[in-house]
Amino acid sequence: MLIIPAEHPLDWKKPPILTLLLILLNTLIYFGYQSGDSAREEVAVKAYLDGGLLNREKALFIESFSSRNELDEQERKSLTAIPRIHLAAAILGDLQFENTLHYTPAYQDDPVWQAARAKAEAARNQMSHYRFGFIPAKFTVQGLFGAMFLHADFGHLAGNMLFLFIFGFALERALGGVLYIGLYLLSGLASHLLWWVMDPVWVTGIGASGAIAGLMGMYLGIYGLRRINFFYWLGPMFGYFRAPALWILPIWVGKELYGLLLADDHVNYYAHLGGMGAGFLAVWLPRQIGKLNVDEAYLNKEDPDAPFKREVASLDNLISNFNLEQAATRGVDLLNRYPGRLLLLERLYPVAKSREDKVLLSAVLKQFFALPPATANLPQLQRLTDDSAQFSLLQHPAVQLHLLQRLLQARDGTRGLSAWRKLIQTRNRPPQLPALTLQLAKLLGQQDDRRSVSELHEFLRAVYPDAEQTQQLGVYQQHIAR
Repeated sequence: MLIIPAEHPLDWKKPPILTLLLILLNTLIYFGYQSGDSAREEVAVKAYLDGGLLNREKALFIESFSSRNELDEQERKSLTAIPRIHLAAAILGDLQFENTLHYTPAYQDDPVWQAARAKAEAARNQMSHYRFGFIPAKFTVQGLFGAMFLHADFGHLAGNMLFLFIFGFALERALGGVLYIGLYLLSGLASHLLWWVMDPVWVTGIGASGAIAGLMGMYLGIYGLRRINFFYWLGPMFGYFRAPALWILPIWVGKELYGLLLADDHVNYYAHLGGMGAGFLAVWLPRQIGKLNVDEAYLNKEDPDAPFKREVASLDNLISNFNLEQAATRGVDLLNRYPGRLLLLERLYPVAKSREDKVLLSAVLKQFFALPPATANLPQLQRLTDDSAQFSLLQHPAVQLHLLQRLLQARDGTRGLSAWRKLIQTRNRPPQLPALTLQLAKLLGQQDDRRSVSELHEFLRAVYPDAEQTQQLGVYQQHIAR
């Protein structure tokens, strides 16, 4: 059974940076650090065998393991027949047996045994899940924190990272980065602490599932009784349904309790319950008393651009009613409050041109040419170039220089040549003109416009005879003339 929220589509305009970094960190730790565990285990097993520990401990281990797991005679014989290297790894990994062994009189009275054991255990403790895993019967702070960044295998990692992504992208946006990451870590700690209190066993626990269960609890705590979309998968059936978020909490908790009481697997249900409970209470309780700041607009799916769109609609209304003076005044204010919006610039440019409004046109052009090349679209560039012939305010050298640079980036050689011709007629030519002329010539040459290339070359020979670009263009012109 799987039930997960599906309330918000992922908005890549505001990506969940911290969630993606958490996924990257877990992945790097798994492949970059935990991948060395096989070699570390080989070293530990070799130290165990070289120390002659198997002969000393084999009978003790078989007796202890058989008693704890209630093995029958046949199962005991099968355990005895395990190859030496595998049996050594099993004994070295049995922390409960190790703890019992340390308190046996024979071990305590034998310093050689103790020294050999200490060497093998030290080598084993270099393995990730022994060094940073959480062992309830052997509480350590590094295990409390470190375990939530380790995983048993790739499937374990992939499953946890998928759910981290599903819940994390919405919660990071709703809670804010600092609170989100703080509650994530808090849930991970709570998941281990509940396990420590309820079942202090000699088993290493690793995985981010406790912290991720905390995210699940936070999600329900944020929405409370608000109805949201859920995706379900139950055997051959799957689909979507809407329900109050809190209604799902008993289902999730019930699933974990069922697993805790009846399932026979290696899933840490205590960690899931501890993380989910901590995450839910950490969000739901402050939410009830108004002490938690969340992005309500995001939760309510309000369009973050709605105020801007209303302003543009109001501006369009003024323009359609020919209230151009009021539209121009409103336009300057909108440019100050919403800088760099191409939609707004395209609305205001015709107003500035029709009224020959220098103030408004200057503001429009300044913001338009400050846009990234990919944003400042070609049709608007072409419109500005074509209007330059009739509109004197656009013939300023600075405007033509910006137009030439942007048209070259857009690979519009024809209009680039038009801007270049206006630019060379100015008294104070820009210092980058030779380089731009060479760039324009190469573009026109690719379009097989040899006459224009010749015009550009003649200009450079006449005005910049000693420039490096003049020589380069001469060579280029000879090349395309062949």
